[in-house]
Amino acid sequence: MQLLNGQSLTGTKMEVPDQNNAGFISKIQGYSTRDGPGIRSTVFCAGCNMRCLWCANPELIEGKVQTLHYKDTTETIGQCITPQELVQKLVRDKVFYDQSGGGVTFSGGEPAMQAEFIAETSTLLKKDNIHIALDTAGDIEWETLKHVCENVDLILYDIKALDNAIHRRSTGVSNSRILENAERLARADKNICVRLILVPDCNDGEDFIKRLDFIQSLGKAVSQVDILPMHRLGAGKYKALGIPDPMEGAKDCPKETAEKAAAEAERRGFTITVGG
Repeated sequence: MQLLNGQSLTGTKMEVPDQNNAGFISKIQGYSTRDGPGIRSTVFCAGCNMRCLWCANPELIEGKVQTLHYKDTTETIGQCITPQELVQKLVRDKVFYDQSGGGVTFSGGEPAMQAEFIAETSTLLKKDNIHIALDTAGDIEWETLKHVCENVDLILYDIKALDNAIHRRSTGVSNSRILENAERLARADKNICVRLILVPDCNDGEDFIKRLDFIQSLGKAVSQVDILPMHRLGAGKYKALGIPDPMEGAKDCPKETAEKAAAEAERRGFTITVGG
């Protein structure tokens, strides 16, 4: 399995065998309507090179088998799967993709960390004429990201913050490569849907306006803007994993804040959704 340098952010190897470009995923969510157009199957890839304070999927960060201990049950997630095995599962729902204008979305975690796995799976899906979307934060070496996106029809591009200091505090990394890659993808005429999370007292004010300014600079490549109000639906996962919740006690993004953001984005002429 090929990753960025073959390692997670912590420097430890991903706990998966290196066989046939195998990937490491947590689950396949069928009948999804929030990760691109139509009815979709969303493949959640494990492993991430960012540490977003508000992460709703902490079980996907480390890229290894994880066990969540709930009050009345225990759930173990993480499985190794080859591109061929994954495609066999995904094509079963092709009739729903075709009827709804949907397809397959690779999400995470950061799916682009598993570059060869995503690229090979996408090539196989294209043989069945299946629409492919990639949900990425874009903090990936450009040649790797370009390779991953070769057969991708829609890029769901997450921009967490425009201010680099806010971005570093919130995610643990700089946003310089993320913004550069967004510009490169736009110049390559890729179809981009930019996703903007709104986190109270963090990036929901002036930084949101700056992000809209940046998106406008990308031009016609941006087909849609998804405004994602932060929610705490994943808070129980931190306790189940036995790890600290960086935003314990934080409140969801207020409805009024999301409505104001949506109105500003619409005023600028963007096609928008609220909530993905």
